[in-house]
Amino acid sequence: MIKLSDYVFAFLKAKGIRHAFMLPGGGAMHLDDSLGRSGIEYTCFLHEQAAAIAAEAYAQHTNTPGLVLVTSGPGATNAITGVAAGWIDSTPMIIISGQSKRSDLVGDKGVRQTGSQEVQIVPMVKPVTKYAVQVLEPEKIRYHLERAWHEAGTGRPGPVWLDIPLDVQAVVLDEDDLTGYEPDRRESCDISAAVRTTAELLEKSEKPLFLAGNGIKLAGAEDLLYRLLGKLQIPVETTWKAIDLFGEDDPLYAGHPGIMGDRGANLILQEADLLLSVGCRLDTSVTAFNDRNFGRCAKKVIVDIDPHEIARMDMDMEAYAACDAGDFLQALLEFTETDGTAQNSGEAGGKRRAWLSRCHELRQKYPVVTQAHREAEGYVSAYYFIGELCRLLREDDVVVPESSGGAGEITYQAFRLKKGQKMKNAAGLGSMGFGLPYAIGSCIANGRRRTILINGDGAFQLNIQELETLHRLRLPVKMFIWNNGGYASIRAMQRNNFEGRYVASDAGSGLTMPDISKVAQAYGFKSCRIQDNAELDRVLPEIMKDDEPVLCELMVLPEETVSPRVKAVVGEDGRMTSGPLEKMWPYL
Repeated sequence: MIKLSDYVFAFLKAKGIRHAFMLPGGGAMHLDDSLGRSGIEYTCFLHEQAAAIAAEAYAQHTNTPGLVLVTSGPGATNAITGVAAGWIDSTPMIIISGQSKRSDLVGDKGVRQTGSQEVQIVPMVKPVTKYAVQVLEPEKIRYHLERAWHEAGTGRPGPVWLDIPLDVQAVVLDEDDLTGYEPDRRESCDISAAVRTTAELLEKSEKPLFLAGNGIKLAGAEDLLYRLLGKLQIPVETTWKAIDLFGEDDPLYAGHPGIMGDRGANLILQEADLLLSVGCRLDTSVTAFNDRNFGRCAKKVIVDIDPHEIARMDMDMEAYAACDAGDFLQALLEFTETDGTAQNSGEAGGKRRAWLSRCHELRQKYPVVTQAHREAEGYVSAYYFIGELCRLLREDDVVVPESSGGAGEITYQAFRLKKGQKMKNAAGLGSMGFGLPYAIGSCIANGRRRTILINGDGAFQLNIQELETLHRLRLPVKMFIWNNGGYASIRAMQRNNFEGRYVASDAGSGLTMPDISKVAQAYGFKSCRIQDNAELDRVLPEIMKDDEPVLCELMVLPEETVSPRVKAVVGEDGRMTSGPLEKMWPYL
């Protein structure tokens, strides 16, 4: 016999769950107690949103479900933002929420609330979960757990949610009487035609380009990718989510494209005559809101596990496959190994080598960090900071850019990774406030490796209370906070679209920030402030010489925004039209 709440965590521990992210509450009291006795390590956050964000980061880095435990009502609703990020980025997550006892539930009474802190959470989270259920029948707990586990990691991964009423948590069960879940047999996707067409296109292509997305990492297919590219010897670009698949010095690496990609990568993509996109959902940040213009000279092969993503793309395709990225890479590798598709010798090999040289030339011609960034005075240039930080980082460092604003966008655009470094954020949702809890989750996921947080002063405020969590855990996190006097990205938008009228984006328009360095000191952290590039040159090497946690405030150029970037044009009718991917501002 076993209490249901004990059964939940025994089940998850047996599945390999080693860590949980939580905040306790009365509506989850049996679950809280059982987690504490389960042997699963737990981290208590000071806000449920932060707990869910950390779990999403943990799952992104480990490819195992991030486990979140919250209480009923506001505890559950607070977690939704982190779950929404996991839904968009295909992150396996398991959220367990407490709930009022069954006799106090609203049910079909037609009222808004009956139980204490009762909220009907399941209907709220259904749109951002693969499986969400309120467990009303204790004898079905095994079924729900097995189904939730299956859904979280099968097909396109994503979050699942179990809402467990207080009295259900406390029920004592006979494990032998519990019924399990038998998943439906999924029909395998026939990808042979797409593989054969891809091989034929590769044979004829003079300027092929591979675009690698996060689906490859979710499939655990990194080695297959390296083997295939090693055979084909074609250039590869990555999305932001997959940027750490390659080091900057890899001879095949050709950058990361998009609205805020690097100019060289965009020019390469628009010049390619064949585009093989695998595990990338080709969202609007990559295509610049213009599917038709994306890779406009290229014949296209699109591989994505979600057929709905392929169906929504407004572009011609020579072939497509709605399948696991690893399955496609394995099949293509096997096909090329038997029919000699690579063609890396003779005239064909010469054309491939010339194309690779062309890619290297374009990226070198248009560096992201420029002399103007180096010569900036009076403030720190964010671009110059990223360039110097990259130089000082170790090969085993973990990097976490904020998920919105310049701290995320400039960092991704300018960063030059070393092979072995890891770098992730939640740019799909693009929410402020993710940086600090994401850094905590990332550091835990990577065995407490040194972690570098790059955050904006505005976004940092949204979960600043987790400085206490970081201090309690004594994690080796270096925090670099860009102080640009508020919301620089919002100010840029308001300048460009509303004749420079600022609203709630700086001190003069209704937004103020505290002294971040003093706040960090109150939480027990060493802090410092860097005023300009010259001071950065002196201080940054000292900060990066060890693993000690520190908060460093950078007084960055207040109006420095992402550049280059694809700009949208507002017509006389007010409609916005995105420029072509290859035409980035400032224009050549």
